[in-house]
Amino acid sequence: MTVPEENRPKTDTTDDVPDRREENAPRPPGGTGRTLREALEEAHVRPDDYDEK
Repeated sequence: MTVPEENRPKTDTTDDVPDRREENAPRPPGGTGRTLREALEEAHVRPDDYDEK
């Protein structure tokens, strides 16, 4: 069950957010952040691989 926004407790401050990312950080497993086109290109899937019906 969720609480309506107006009934949630409010805070006065925000948590610290890191402003820098590691440039060569390892990518998480899976296809997070990729577009469908990028995923298909990475998998070497081409439109010619399929017959039109």
